[in-house]
Amino acid sequence: MTVPKDRNNPEREDQTSGTNGRMEAKTELNNFTTSRHTCRSIAEISYCPHSARAKSILLDKYSIVPAPYVVELDQHALGQPLQALLAENTGRRTVPNVLVSGRSIGGGDDVVALDEKDELALTFKKLGGQWVQEALCVASTGEGKSLKRRTTRDFHSTRESDRLPLRNFDPFERPTARRHRQFSLGHSTAHAVKMRYIHSEERLPIPENVKVHIRSRVVTVEGPRGKLVKDLSHIAVTFGRPEKDVISIELHHGARKGVATLRTVRTIINNLIIGVTKGFKYKMRYVYAHFPINVNIEKNSETGLYDVEIRNFLGEKYVRRITAQPGVEIITSPNVKDELQLSGNSLENVSQSAADIQQICRVRNKDIRKFLDGLYVSERGNIVEE
Repeated sequence: MTVPKDRNNPEREDQTSGTNGRMEAKTELNNFTTSRHTCRSIAEISYCPHSARAKSILLDKYSIVPAPYVVELDQHALGQPLQALLAENTGRRTVPNVLVSGRSIGGGDDVVALDEKDELALTFKKLGGQWVQEALCVASTGEGKSLKRRTTRDFHSTRESDRLPLRNFDPFERPTARRHRQFSLGHSTAHAVKMRYIHSEERLPIPENVKVHIRSRVVTVEGPRGKLVKDLSHIAVTFGRPEKDVISIELHHGARKGVATLRTVRTIINNLIIGVTKGFKYKMRYVYAHFPINVNIEKNSETGLYDVEIRNFLGEKYVRRITAQPGVEIITSPNVKDELQLSGNSLENVSQSAADIQQICRVRNKDIRKFLDGLYVSERGNIVEE
């Protein structure tokens, strides 16, 4: 019995024919990619120059047994469905598409690059496994043609990706980024080698009037101005005392960033030594165009920390308050108008207190190139001048 066509619903017929064509394309693709005799294939378009280039290299320049299987998509009955399936599964939406055991090694440019590096035959041998009997480069010489490729017939790969079975294209799924990197050999597959330094060392001299004690990477520095403690247990370095007045900071088998931490640790300890001998002083100036900034400084009797109140900033009624870091003393300059002086032994605490004061006076929702009001650091130095 013949079933008449449904003229009222032509979309169903198109969907049915499209589904059938896709299934036929799957079957056809599985046939010529998983065949034991032709485990390599070139899906190409006859008039494409890149396809002709890849085909000439693989068929004319190389002697591959069994010979590559060439599929011209523009002349194949299932050309468009095959090209769509190849794009979904190999990530390449252009032709040519050179497949070895169902895995794409790229197109014409990739084949040329592998050929120039003398790696094309070896790539076919690895991906083809035991089904590739020969992959030899036939080089033209003055006397004729001679075999130049040094591959052997029996190839045993040690890479995990080379021991994978032949890939079946059913069911079809879009490859993940990890799988695409694993199967696509058209681009560089070399991994960057991270250089490591066998032994790196930084040394820091200790002044006579300073005592440095290090235990479990907790550094304690004592000097004329007081005592500072810094916890460096999160940094994987080794401290030593090669001489009485010298500290050594060492790192074994460290990369570039690890070696950089040596200089960071050295600078931190050096700042501690400067802090207990000379101290640090920051000066900040008030900057305003119309509304004068009023600053009140009070010392909390319970905590011993200094509290800073900033009023009339841009004429606002809002009072801005900042609590200084421990060990930081804040005063108004006795000789200079509209100036604050922050002093202390710890460079981190002094600079952080100055940053807190500057940040709380940020101008918001206005052009900061025109509205320059605020408190800014004008000078950095030491309490004890040389």
